[in-house]
Amino acid sequence: MKKQNENRHQSEKKLFLHTESATATAIGAVLLLGIIFLVLSMIRIYYVPEWKNDDEYSHMDDVRKDMAEIKSKIDIMSIILASTPNSSNINSSNPSSSTSHIIMSVPFHMGSGGTPLVSSMKSSGTLAVNKDKCKMELKVNYDKDDPYVKSINCGTITYNSHNNYYMDQVFSYENGALILKQNEQSTMMLYPSIRFSKASKNEYNVSINAIRIFQKLYVPPEVISSDTECSLRLIGIDYIPLYDSEKDTSKSVSRFYLTITTNHPEAWRIYLRKVIQDAGIDPDSGNYVQNLSSSTEYKIGLTFPLESDTSKGTDKTISDSTLNRIYLSETVVKAEPGIGLN
Repeated sequence: MKKQNENRHQSEKKLFLHTESATATAIGAVLLLGIIFLVLSMIRIYYVPEWKNDDEYSHMDDVRKDMAEIKSKIDIMSIILASTPNSSNINSSNPSSSTSHIIMSVPFHMGSGGTPLVSSMKSSGTLAVNKDKCKMELKVNYDKDDPYVKSINCGTITYNSHNNYYMDQVFSYENGALILKQNEQSTMMLYPSIRFSKASKNEYNVSINAIRIFQKLYVPPEVISSDTECSLRLIGIDYIPLYDSEKDTSKSVSRFYLTITTNHPEAWRIYLRKVIQDAGIDPDSGNYVQNLSSSTEYKIGLTFPLESDTSKGTDKTISDSTLNRIYLSETVVKAEPGIGLN
């Protein structure tokens, strides 16, 4: 009997030890899971936002390079088309697909990737052709004859980011200029082909090559939203010499007016002031660049020479600046966004 009691006591002791060991293992597993959860939570709260912010900042830099490449390739197309005989014989209002054109593609980074294991959230973006408005108007006054007037609907190529952490940005290519908008402020990063140069002491030359992004009438803008890669196909259609004051020596040019209708008036205002300044003229010496915006649209205007004979805010007479030559041309390019890389 005594031996049986000892055996039963030993069995109960072993069972207790096994139970205690199982409980300790379970508690240890729970504590380990708690530690893992705590570490992941700390990573998600403190580190993931910083990682994602850096990732989206890097992505915005990639987009900037993509947009700069768009401008670079359109500039190359302008040079090639301008040097091609009879390129202006193409009907740029209805280009035929059978006509030989210059074709280039730009790969586009639409969004940034997720962070493995801790965050699958991706940023994305929207690429649009001719969604925003940009128009250039040129008026050339003569001493006696009726003025020359030309209006060009330049169109736009725009990218809008949809970031989760880094500030959203808008890149806009319009009339040869690349503009960045963030926090309601616009900055012109790359300049259009508008040249204002000194021909002699008081004579100036003006050269403008407008860029028109082709759009058929009554056709809605082309818009792509994605978080993956896409491409933009550029087709160089036409280069058109529109106006050259040297070709008609019977008319004497007295003044010209340039007006830009845009969603980024401040960027254009700063640029046009720079154009004047680079030609050796103090932009503050007169009202050369004006804000012509209304309640419905934003406009910036440039006038040269000034209509008034006195400097702004002074009694000093403006020098007898005159226009030696005005040259206006237009490059027509078609842009086609598509999913995937070409």
